[in-house]
Amino acid sequence: NTAIFWIIVYGVLGFISILGLIILGYSYILLLVVPGVIVFSWHLYLVSKRSERGQLGIELVASGVLALAAPAAYWVGIGHPDSIGWLLFVLVWLQSAASIVYAHLRLDQRRWDINPDLTEKIKFARHALIYTTFNFLLVLTFSMSGFLPRLLFIPYAIQWIETIWGTLNPAIGTKPNSIGIRQLVMSTLFTILFILTWNLG
Repeated sequence: NTAIFWIIVYGVLGFISILGLIILGYSYILLLVVPGVIVFSWHLYLVSKRSERGQLGIELVASGVLALAAPAAYWVGIGHPDSIGWLLFVLVWLQSAASIVYAHLRLDQRRWDINPDLTEKIKFARHALIYTTFNFLLVLTFSMSGFLPRLLFIPYAIQWIETIWGTLNPAIGTKPNSIGIRQLVMSTLFTILFILTWNLG
């Protein structure tokens, strides 16, 4: 069975990783696993009820769990827990959540029969626009105030511009894999720019 095979593979890799963290003195990182276990259990429950598809709420929460990798990596890098790790967690989660909402918009657009007028486009895209606009303005404000690196707003600005473009150019009839590839490219660009602007200070 393919599923059992991959469960075993990931289980072994997970065990080795946990053992390595304990041996190297990073056992406190394992506390970040707790939310992951809770969300994974929630997802399995939904799967058992055949109601896991289209659950935007759990996707947003799950993206937060994945964002915990940011403080984990940072703490391992500097050798101890630090509040900046939680700041990175929030910044990464904000981007991931906005990306998920935008992806749902694009997938919904592909089922449209006609290209609606501007008012309707904005109405359908309001949640994605709210997410990315909030993220951009929040990071811009803190960048300008010196609380965050001064150029960190750039990757969030690009995500905001992409959302505006996607609002004005609906993905009517576009294949899901094309939407996914574009999302991957934008997320990769965001990550590269985030790293560069963060390190520039």
